[in-house]
Amino acid sequence: MKPGGSTSLTDDDATSLFGQLSAILTGDAALAAAAVRRHLKTLQHAADGGGVAHVLQRFRDLKESQGNIVEGVRNQLVNDASLGPLVKNILLLWFTGQIPPPGTQAAASQDDYFEALMWSAVGAHPPGLSDAYFGHWRYPPDEGGP
Repeated sequence: MKPGGSTSLTDDDATSLFGQLSAILTGDAALAAAAVRRHLKTLQHAADGGGVAHVLQRFRDLKESQGNIVEGVRNQLVNDASLGPLVKNILLLWFTGQIPPPGTQAAASQDDYFEALMWSAVGAHPPGLSDAYFGHWRYPPDEGGP
């Protein structure tokens, strides 16, 4: 946060910054806008909102500094002792579709589970989702990526 700078973000600013930060963290520049909004709300609820706003404000400041944004995210967010755990939860949320509260095993929503980035990372489709014919599971997944 910049000295004397604004400490509040509009919902649109927060969504935009969260989408941009998520793209850097995941390496995926084509994250679905609906998933960005869903994941931001999930994270705000799980982290009680305040920490998320602080991460997004720090990210905004990093962008405005005109330095190497990827290096800045790594050094100033991921490796930060206070912000790092929340930033790592962003990755967990994108790749698994959920952030279970401590001590529980909360299930992801259907959309979050099916759209979790872990499936494309391993080159597979989510178990339980079939966009193919009956028995398609007998064959190995398609090789290669988009």
